[in-house]
Amino acid sequence: MVPLRPSQASQFKDEVVSTLAEINGYLIAFFRGQLVVSLINGVATGLGLVIVGVKFGWLIGLSLCVLGIIPYLGIVVCWIPAVIIASVQGGSYLIPASSPWWVFPLVVTAIFAVVQQIDGLFITPKIVGESVGLHPMTVIVSVFAWSLVMGGLLGAILAVPMTAAVKVLFQRYVWQRAMIAGRVEPEGL
Repeated sequence: MVPLRPSQASQFKDEVVSTLAEINGYLIAFFRGQLVVSLINGVATGLGLVIVGVKFGWLIGLSLCVLGIIPYLGIVVCWIPAVIIASVQGGSYLIPASSPWWVFPLVVTAIFAVVQQIDGLFITPKIVGESVGLHPMTVIVSVFAWSLVMGGLLGAILAVPMTAAVKVLFQRYVWQRAMIAGRVEPEGL
């Protein structure tokens, strides 16, 4: 028996390296897309907070630009100080200080909620989906499905990278081989 050397070329090693490199490319594209989404969310939230008169609104928006890279968790980390500041501040030029204490924090929460709804329904599926090569509806369904499979927040955070990895594996080992065998017509994979 001839021992194999690690540097010896093998078709299996080349296939594994090629597959992992393709998955890595999708992961890099995902994080680039997530960075763009984070910047958009931070600017939109900061602008909304400044418009309603929250002190340090731009600083909160800037921190959301940085922390928003972590889906769902970054928004919560930035929402908490914004609500605390709004509670302590008491009012602004738009919201009178004579209004009940909970009105200003509610307005701040509404700004975060509206930005997150727009993000979840339009921005993230469009930008991250295009960067990874997934249809926006696929992104929405994958977040839901992986949240169920992996249990909550972890599944939602890893949904797009996991779906991209599954897509690579299916393209290489199911759809491409089916096309080679002549069983499937190559239409819009």
